[in-house]
Amino acid sequence: MDDGSKDNTINEIKKLQANNKNIKLIKFSRNFGKEAAMLAGLKESKSILTCIMDCDLQDPPELLLEMIEKYKNSNGELKLITAKRRDRSGDSAFRAFFSEVFYKINNILSPIKLESGVRDFRLIHRDALQCILQINEYHRFSKAIFEFIGFQKETIEYDYIERYQGNSKWNFLKLFLYAIEGIVSFSTIPLKIITLIGFVIFILSSIYGIHIMINTLAFGNDVKGYPSIVTLIAFFGGLQIMLLGIIGEYIARIYEQGKNRPHYFIEYIS
Repeated sequence: MDDGSKDNTINEIKKLQANNKNIKLIKFSRNFGKEAAMLAGLKESKSILTCIMDCDLQDPPELLLEMIEKYKNSNGELKLITAKRRDRSGDSAFRAFFSEVFYKINNILSPIKLESGVRDFRLIHRDALQCILQINEYHRFSKAIFEFIGFQKETIEYDYIERYQGNSKWNFLKLFLYAIEGIVSFSTIPLKIITLIGFVIFILSSIYGIHIMINTLAFGNDVKGYPSIVTLIAFFGGLQIMLLGIIGEYIARIYEQGKNRPHYFIEYIS
């Protein structure tokens, strides 16, 4: 799968194809992102067992043999076999901390629970694959999709492997946006939280308003100055913008899903 690479990937794959006719190349017309690339590969697979693996080799390819062995030993009952890193060695303390925060927040807000350290590197049986392909939402979050479909699964743990060459394109901002994608895609609890916040603010402001009225009418105390008013206006203005932003995330997904655009375009398959 070539997701709009700008290096010599295509030529290297073609060299491999010259010696191995089992290698298939799917080239996108441009970069459509990791989720689109995984979806295209899964759609093209016609095998009983399908494997997803990143090309940076930080997920050990030899683990695939262990996955296949586990599948055989289960008499075909295992439908998903997943690789998981034992720890976050190799990640910066900053990135490791926020990754763990994401999983904790997701597991509180979403009915689909995700396990920290689980990778996209996995072996998928045809039964599970067909269910995955039935989920045709435009904004895909595969980590949750793999959990959403159910089926019997097992996890294999491994130690961190340093990247052989180059640097990951997944910076903190991209990971942060991807995390928002995951939470919004599989949970409506943020919308319920907005309703709860609105209700709590209404109750508190009503109590405070009654307090001011009684304090003024009964005791003749003046309403205290402008700093508190300005602070409240700024606070609630910022809060409203933030809550509208959360609602906007959901509306944006309805809008983009409604356009029904393809997830990707293929330039050629060889």
